[in-house]
Order: sequence, then C-alpha cells, then structure tokens
Amino acid sequence: MIYFLIIFFIIFSLIAFIPPKDIYQKNIIFFGFGVLLIFTAALREIGVDRDSVLYEEMFFNYDTSMVEPSFQLLSEFIQAHLDSNITYLFFLYAFFGVLTKLLAIKQLTKLWFLSLLIYLSNFYIIQELTTIRAGVASGFLMLCLKPIHDRDWKKFLLFVSIAVFFHYSALVILPLWFLGSKPRKQWLLLSIPLGYLVYFSGINLVGVIPIPGVQEKLEMYKQLQELGDEKATAINVFNLLFLARIVIFYFLLWKYDLIASNNKYFTLLIKIYCLGLVVFLIFSTMPVVAFRINELFSVTEIILIPLLFYGFTPRIFSKFIIEFIGLCFFFIVLFYNKLIAF
Repeated sequence: MIYFLIIFFIIFSLIAFIPPKDIYQKNIIFFGFGVLLIFTAALREIGVDRDSVLYEEMFFNYDTSMVEPSFQLLSEFIQAHLDSNITYLFFLYAFFGVLTKLLAIKQLTKLWFLSLLIYLSNFYIIQELTTIRAGVASGFLMLCLKPIHDRDWKKFLLFVSIAVFFHYSALVILPLWFLGSKPRKQWLLLSIPLGYLVYFSGINLVGVIPIPGVQEKLEMYKQLQELGDEKATAINVFNLLFLARIVIFYFLLWKYDLIASNNKYFTLLIKIYCLGLVVFLIFSTMPVVAFRINELFSVTEIILIPLLFYGFTPRIFSKFIIEFIGLCFFFIVLFYNKLIAF
C-alpha cells in the first residue's frame, strides 16, 4: 500500500507541476485520479491502516455498535445482499469521501491538481484510508462552502444533514453559516494568541456543550483520560506540524488582499481554517474533541495551501513551495505518524 501511495505522489506532483491546458483532458485526468484513489481505498487489506480492524468488528456487530445510522444501514444492506463483504463498505465510504472532495475542489479553486496533491499527501491517508466516516463528513463540509458563500441555506442544510448522517461531529458545521463575508483581519490576527491564552489558563470549555448524546461521549472520553488511554490524553499544542500550520495561516493572512483577489472563497476558507487552529488550543483539555474538530475544519487546507501559488513569484517557485509542503505532510503522515503499514 505505502509503495502505491509513493508512486501516486510522484505522478500527482508531476501533473500538478505541468497540468494539462485542455479542459477535457483536465477533467479526464482529474476524475481518473479520483477513480484510482477510490479503488485503492476500497481494496486495501484489513490491518494495513489503524482503524480497519475496528471497522471490521463494527461491521459485523453494527446492531450493537454506537455508530451513526449511515454505518448501520450500509452494514445491514451489505450483509443482507452482498455476501457480508466489507470491501463494499470501504468502497462506498471511499466513493463518497473522494467524490465530494473532488467536486468541492472544482467548485472552489482553479488549481485542481495542486489541491489534489495536497489532498493525497495528507487528508486522503488520514480520512479515506483511516477515519472513513469523518472523511465523508469533511467532504460534505467542503461542499457546504459554496452554499455558505452564496447564502443558499437549502443546499447548506442538505449537505450538513448528510454529513451528520455519516458522522455526528459534523454538527459543528452549522455555526459556519454565520461567518460573515468581511475579512476581520484584526480578529484573525489575534485569534491564535487568544487560543494559547485559553490553553494556558486551563479553562475547560468542553463541559458546556449541551447537545444530547454528545455529553455521553465526552464523559466516556473523560474516563479514558483518567485511565491514561494514549489517544485520549496525548496532545501537544507546540508540535512542529501545528506550528507550521500557524505559520502558513499567518502567511496567508499577510497575503490576504492578493489571494482574495484571485479566489472569492478565500475569506470563508481562512476563517474556517483559523477556527480549526483555535479549537485545537481551547479544547486541548479534551484531546479527542480537539483533534476531531480540528481535523474537520483543517480540510480547508486542500484549497488554502495551493492558494500560496498567488503569494510568491515567480510562479514556478510557488509550485515548488506547495509541492514541498505536500511532501512534508506526506512523510509526516506515513513515516512519523505511521498511519499506513509497510
């Protein structure tokens, strides 16, 4: 699996550096890569990633698992009509996760192949190959961005509903509707220092979430923390990857006017990205919540990081910078976090 991903990264890098100009060729190659990513995720072996063994157990015990209705319904249908083959489940989640992100990329940016490269280097591995339910939810979050910008509340609520159907954490998409169109650069500038201030104060903001069902899960995570579960306790708000993302955020903010003139969704994208960074800080007392919401909002990187293309000259240097960032993400996910087995 890991060797396939390396080959994909090399091919995607070359195409992103010299993309086809013909729109028909662009669409064929773009969605052709999408098909490749879908089948790679669908046909992976159980155990090659961190979560597939757990998903297999949930698949065969869907009626007793605390999981979203989508997982239960798909598991029931596959076991009743498709020989209980979990590959079909992986295929459906990969199909929705990859397709929604590709459609969103086409809607939100002209830099299709640079976005595809950033997607492959990070979120494809984290979501479509690991946290597959969250992967679909984040895809629908990306599809929500155009309706938010266009003030199309019907499409927005439709996409949010589907996202929640696949992962309950997608409820946090709802407040994004109220993000204004004004840049408010001063607030964005101060947001990270304020987030660190809350972190150092030790204030627990998680306990005030009054959503039925969510509180029960939070209580479970709290118990895991007390027992010393690694996933529930490990968080480092000064890790190099998080600090690098803060640097990228402030660079994008510095180049705000230039980038905004080339992408009308930039204001919305950078606000959501900022929220993801701040959430990681202020919810650090409950790492599972911090990681989950941060991962959901940080999917905007798929569009934002390629927008660095407009922040440097010459353009060839811009592409080198973006591909280098993608390469760093790729190596961190594969060789430091070791999300995929050799």
